[in-house]
Amino acid sequence: MDLAARCQPADLCIRPRFRVTGTPVNAVLFDGVLALLMGCLVFAGDQAINAVFALSIVGNYIAYAIPIAARFLGQNEFKPGPFDLGKFLFEQSLPNTTAAIIFMTFMSIVFLFPMAPKTNAQDMNYVVVVFGGTMLLCIMWYYFPKYGGVNWFTGPVPNVRSVSEHDSTRSSEEVKKDSITTADIAG
Repeated sequence: MDLAARCQPADLCIRPRFRVTGTPVNAVLFDGVLALLMGCLVFAGDQAINAVFALSIVGNYIAYAIPIAARFLGQNEFKPGPFDLGKFLFEQSLPNTTAAIIFMTFMSIVFLFPMAPKTNAQDMNYVVVVFGGTMLLCIMWYYFPKYGGVNWFTGPVPNVRSVSEHDSTRSSEEVKKDSITTADIAG
């Protein structure tokens, strides 16, 4: 994760790079302090650190499930890249997608439950509260008037040409010359 490349409002304090190495020193220090603060949650008790671990799992599952579901729910012009599952991708993609979404939904729900069957305020799993609060803050920030992402975010910008465009501008000898085989690596 390149924090220095993704920070919008904190450009002045995080983005500057060290002249000699080009390293974003401020971003590295910020990440280190953030990791140290997350490590201090161990001292707050088992529930705090368990909530962080469970939140990372639930957050990842939701982050994976959204684009997988969007592939079928929205209109898109999906073009497989150089690495795909071939016929298996197109013939079995709906069952694979359905199974993946069901699994991720089930596991997210499992990680939202408390660890013990009988709970009190100290044994409760607070992932729901932390995740809900985080999502609420993110939505508020996105729709914030004048400064929110809805005003300036235009979506991902393609900065790499597709393989077919790249290969069509080169001769077949250049493509063969640039391709690496296992024999080249071994020898």
